[in-house]
Amino acid sequence: MSIARLALPTTDRAWRAFGKDDPYFGVLTQPRFRRASMTPADRREFFRLGEYHVAEALSTARERVGMPDRLGTVLDFGCGVGRLAIPLAREADRVVGLDISPAMLREAEANCSEAGIANIEFHCSKPWPLSESDRFELVHSHIVLQHVPVRTGETLLRRLVNAIAPSGTGIIHITYAKSDSAIRWLALARKHVPFANSLVNIARGRPFLAPPMEMNDYDLNRVFHFLQMSGIDRTHVEFTDHGGHLGVSLYFRMPGEIGDHSQLASEAK
Repeated sequence: MSIARLALPTTDRAWRAFGKDDPYFGVLTQPRFRRASMTPADRREFFRLGEYHVAEALSTARERVGMPDRLGTVLDFGCGVGRLAIPLAREADRVVGLDISPAMLREAEANCSEAGIANIEFHCSKPWPLSESDRFELVHSHIVLQHVPVRTGETLLRRLVNAIAPSGTGIIHITYAKSDSAIRWLALARKHVPFANSLVNIARGRPFLAPPMEMNDYDLNRVFHFLQMSGIDRTHVEFTDHGGHLGVSLYFRMPGEIGDHSQLASEAK
C-alpha cells in the first residue's frame, strides 16, 4: 500500500478499496453482486433496482414537494458505478456524479458508455470539486452518508444543501438508529475490538483484511434544525430499514431565494 493511500482517512481508504476490489457489492451488499460471481442476469438486476429507486423517488418528490416533471441539472452524491446516475440522466439535461472512489468512477463511465448515456460527468468528491456558484435543480444522495463519519457527513450535508438551486429539490437519505441491541453491539465491536471485523469478514466469506463498511447514525434533531434554518418549510419523510439500520429519506424544496447558511454552518460544527 502506498504512503499516499495510507495518508487517506480510514473511511476514504475503505471505499477506495471497495471500489477497486468489489465495486458492485460495495454499492449493494448482496452476495449476488460480488464481482467474482455476478452473472449477466445479476448485473441487469443491479441496474433494474436502480431504475426502480429513481422512478419511485422522483414520483414521490413530484407528488409530495412539487418537484417539476423535467429537470435541468442534477447532482448525484456517492454515485458509485452509476446505478442511479444513469436513470437520473434520462430525466435531466445534465447530471454530475460525485464519488470518493476513482475505480468506481471509471466503472461508472464504462457503464454510461455501454448504456449510451452522454449527459453525465463524473468527479472525485475529495477534494470537493464544486464551487460556491454551482447549483442544481435536484441534489440526490441515497445510502451514502451512512458510511461517512457523522462530523464529516454533517459537513457534506451542508455542502449538498448549499448546492441546491433556489426552488430546487433535495432527496437525501441518512440513517439514525439500529433496530436492536445485537446490531448496535456488532457495529461497536467491528469498530473498536481488535480482529472483530476480520472475524466477521470470515463469517461472511470476505477476505480476512477487508475493511469495515461503516454504518453511522445521525442526530435527526441536528439535521432538521439545519434544514429549517436553511429556509426549508416543507419536508416529506419516508422511513427506511437496511438490514436493521434504520433511516429516513428526506424530500424537500429550497426557498425561492438563497438564504444565509452561516449560522447553521457554525452551529453544526
